[in-house]
Amino acid sequence: MRRMMGGAVVMLTLAAGVAAGQADPDRATAGGGIQVKGWQGRTDRSEQKITDVKFVQMGTGYHLTGGPHAILWSNDAKATGEYTVRARVTKTPKSTSTHEESYGVFIGGSDLNGPKQNYLYCVVFGTGNVMVRHRDAGDTHTLLGKTANAAAAKMGERGATDEIAMWVKGGRVGCSVNGTEVFSAAASDMIGPGKLVSTDGAFGLRASHNLDLHIEGPTVTKN
Repeated sequence: MRRMMGGAVVMLTLAAGVAAGQADPDRATAGGGIQVKGWQGRTDRSEQKITDVKFVQMGTGYHLTGGPHAILWSNDAKATGEYTVRARVTKTPKSTSTHEESYGVFIGGSDLNGPKQNYLYCVVFGTGNVMVRHRDAGDTHTLLGKTANAAAAKMGERGATDEIAMWVKGGRVGCSVNGTEVFSAAASDMIGPGKLVSTDGAFGLRASHNLDLHIEGPTVTKN
């Protein structure tokens, strides 16, 4: 009898998890695709389509509407040595995700179109949380779990705007939000087996699904 009840609980838990995932599916964007010359992108999973993300130039910046979780980058966006990559990102009230989703920048990108994609990213949430992770092929390593930080903006009637920066300087790698450091670690601890191949590489943008974002940048400066 206990085994049957235990099995029932497991089945109910699995069913609840599936239902939660189905409650907020990726929303394909009409007229989608990367429409900025010299830019390309990649979704997190092979069954997802980058054409379900709409990325266009708007004014002096860009506008992203998606779609599945994705990274986007310019073919010319490379950074080496000591540098800072920053972007000003606004999550608009038009975002249709029904739960907390993140957006930000990545650095150290390599093999972004291949099976060994590798990059480090820092993202914020409209709830005032921040997070830092490393992507290594199909694996994701959390360096800073989702953490509330007063530096990150919270969603209001007009959205939430943050300047997100990732930097390599003085033997350290870090992330700042609106000028406040939210994470840093020794560069030597970031590079090695199962970690970043190097902090040199491509840089760009990362966005979770069903977001509506206006983006200024990313730009790079030498430290």
